[in-house]
Amino acid sequence: MIDDSLYKSLDEKILLEADSGLFDRSRQKSSRSKADLFELLLAVELNQYYKLPYLDLEIEMKKLISKIMDFKDGFVRIEEQKNRVKFLLPFLVKELDKLIITDGKPIEVRWIGRKWQTNKTLSDINIKFFSGKNIGISTKSTRSGKGTQKNIGLKELKRFLGLDIDKELIKMKNDIILELADKNKELKEISKRGIFFIKKNKYKYSIIQTVGKKYGIPLQQLAVKESVKKFNGLSLNKKKDFLEFIFGIKDSELLLNVLVSGKHVEIYWNKSLDELVSSNLMAVSEGDKGYQIVSDGKKIVRIQVNFTNGIGISAFCERAFL
Repeated sequence: MIDDSLYKSLDEKILLEADSGLFDRSRQKSSRSKADLFELLLAVELNQYYKLPYLDLEIEMKKLISKIMDFKDGFVRIEEQKNRVKFLLPFLVKELDKLIITDGKPIEVRWIGRKWQTNKTLSDINIKFFSGKNIGISTKSTRSGKGTQKNIGLKELKRFLGLDIDKELIKMKNDIILELADKNKELKEISKRGIFFIKKNKYKYSIIQTVGKKYGIPLQQLAVKESVKKFNGLSLNKKKDFLEFIFGIKDSELLLNVLVSGKHVEIYWNKSLDELVSSNLMAVSEGDKGYQIVSDGKKIVRIQVNFTNGIGISAFCERAFL
């Protein structure tokens, strides 16, 4: 039996459960904002180190810091990213300075920001050297683990795997809309405006996430099963194409991957990931939420079958982790 409180609005819950923290608005905090800040701080530091202009980046950074300060733990988040950038900088500069010997000093350090979505690149920061050489830097700042290597949308999953779940997605969304519309007057009005508006209200009405999971989890399970089947049915070249897409090898041969996890730093060129790919590739299910891609018996990529921001009520995707 579902608790009646699930149907109440956020404001009602705050009145009933004041200071409980259960429905704190800080739950809406964005990990993307934290990642953006890390990238911006690093781009500013690199510009300062190589004595390049960065006024436009400082303006962006101040805007973003102001936004993050709205979160309950905003100050902690900001200081955490500042400390990670300071820790990373000497290691990164040491690697970049190797290129100066053959290509001269950097003449431009540019933050890509969210343009990676339209540019279809893994690069967060681009650096141009005096010789004309361009390299990209893909950054990850985590408390543990390696973070997401690649978000793979449905369009790319169709292209590389042949995964087609369009009919199932449409049915899932219609089922969610119909069930929510039957709950109460407020949810009926929200449902009339479609799945995007339903998602916008997921924190206001917890029942939205409950219903989303009810219909989203079976689709998640189906997608895992189909993804494994589709990958294992591909030719070796098609399998390698999918992995090269995940690694970013075809995006840019000059992509430098930079990971800061706690007090651990990893820096490597994306071309080195090619060594992980053998002629014996297969996908192995890891249960209802994902699968592994195995090369000669060694697990090289873990893929989480997911929704971008809420099961059943946001865009379907698969997330790849090294």
